[in-house]
Amino acid sequence: MMGSETGLKDEQPAHKVRLDAFWMDKTEVTNDMYRLCVEDGSCKSPSTTTYYDDQEFANHPVVFVSWVDATNYCTWAGRRLPTEAEWEKAATWNASTNQKTVYPWGNDYGCKLGNFDDETQLDASLMPNTEISCDGFVKSSPAGSFPNGASPYGVLDMGGNVWEWVHDAFIEVDPLSGTVQNYYAISPYENPTGVDPAITEYRVMRGGSWNFMFGFGRSAYRLWYGKDDVYDGVGFRCASSE
Repeated sequence: MMGSETGLKDEQPAHKVRLDAFWMDKTEVTNDMYRLCVEDGSCKSPSTTTYYDDQEFANHPVVFVSWVDATNYCTWAGRRLPTEAEWEKAATWNASTNQKTVYPWGNDYGCKLGNFDDETQLDASLMPNTEISCDGFVKSSPAGSFPNGASPYGVLDMGGNVWEWVHDAFIEVDPLSGTVQNYYAISPYENPTGVDPAITEYRVMRGGSWNFMFGFGRSAYRLWYGKDDVYDGVGFRCASSE
């Protein structure tokens, strides 16, 4: 089941999806991993290299990379960006029980199970029911730092750390006028890939991050930016069909 009946308009309606088998990166792509593509001449350096050039962040997710940059890296690596549906399944679907969870680890928020926005020195948007610096990191954390927050498939950091670019293009559903057609209401049952990318510059991000309160790390929550936009709390991971 993709989406959430209790979430925002853009997460509704919850709908059944069937996906072909796929493989997902266990962690987000790190600075050291991304550097190999840059050194090969197939990727651009991040637009801001504050973290990229600092060896303290070598095993942290690469940030300040756009959707286009992420796509180029995954292509270079012989993979691709996951679709929204693939990402959500890898994050929340328990195949042994045929149940979906709100977060990768279960249905209850846990501030020690992912790297979230819980530092007042950055902003005032503390996560709900959370002590300050509950996750132990002011900014990003090394990839795979929260094994207890793994998804049912064993994928790490799908709740928090950095938002992750996915393949799908996006058009926001207007909750007031309803003038934009809701893709979730008409999406294909098998292997949905999002709205036509020719009609919008926006691309979807999933998973929450260390410096955004949006969605509180719920796996069904959808955020979107322009495909050329870059931020310090946005990275990616890759997937493959083979």
